[in-house]
Amino acid sequence: MYSIEKQIYLDQLDEVHDFVVLASKYKCDIKVKSKNSITDGKSILGILSLRLWRPITVTATGEDAKKFGEGLERFKAQ
Repeated sequence: MYSIEKQIYLDQLDEVHDFVVLASKYKCDIKVKSKNSITDGKSILGILSLRLWRPITVTATGEDAKKFGEGLERFKAQ
């Protein structure tokens, strides 16, 4: 099993939408953390409930996590 962890910014609504669309294409378990809150990376409402003015940490675990991580390159990294 493969695991990745990256910090990114999602500071616009269309970026949140694009992130959820990307995450939904993969089978791996995707979690998004901001400060002390953690939510499902495939849930747009969950992500919108986070403090998005801060960087968020994305963690993916599963057989296609590495491929998902490659797709994160388009989002601004810290």
